Amino acid sequence: MVKIWSLFAIVALLPLVMPNTHHKPKSCYEVKQFLKATENGFFTLYDANGNPFRSFCDFESEPPFAWTLIESMTLENAQKAQHNKGFSVNIPLGECHTSMSLFRLPSHHMSSVLSSYGSTHYRSTCNFNIIEGTGLANRRDYIRFSACRGASTLSNINGGCVEVDYINIRGQSCRKCQMPFYASSSHHLHIDLSAATTTCSRFGFTNFVANEDVFGYYNSHNPTFSCTANKNSTTAWWIGGAYAE
Repeated sequence: MVKIWSLFAIVALLPLVMPNTHHKPKSCYEVKQFLKATENGFFTLYDANGNPFRSFCDFESEPPFAWTLIESMTLENAQKAQHNKGFSVNIPLGECHTSMSLFRLPSHHMSSVLSSYGSTHYRSTCNFNIIEGTGLANRRDYIRFSACRGASTLSNINGGCVEVDYINIRGQSCRKCQMPFYASSSHHLHIDLSAATTTCSRFGFTNFVANEDVFGYYNSHNPTFSCTANKNSTTAWWIGGAYAE
């Protein structure tokens, strides 16, 4: 009798953990939270007005984080003037054919993802692979920081110091350090490594070239940084948050 009632108790609880298939997720965090997705892939999201759009969701590379892709470009595409814009500029790319070589959400979709439930962080990755494995081999050439501390990320910024949770450049890393960020209508969001050695936390990255740019812009770049190893190397930007089971 005890076993029978235990079974009934379990069945009674099942609706509490079943996916909410009627929820219209605004971000990949909400896809994880409400639809219970566990594998990386392309998902339909909804903006603040309920209009659908598609992006890539990463649930696997950094558990418990769930990440929404907001942009990805090859070095070749990133250096083109029409693409080399801060996130304050609305230049949607690849909306119909999402590709890591040339993709960028419209500004209002980025803002919708950022303002959605669970969105707390930005990150940038190099050569994220959407086909094989979890997509992120390691955290070499990688950055992650809080959306609260990087409030200007979707706006223009001129050397403002932003505290990062973690940054890794060619295996050199620091945690809870401040980095100078730059972005404008004609310069993609990036960090100038030369400036980073003399401003903010003055973290001394070594083996950088003069005025080397990382995670965007790439007016001056270094082939030893994996995002700029060759013309097909990709830089991706994401918005996400840590998911609690």
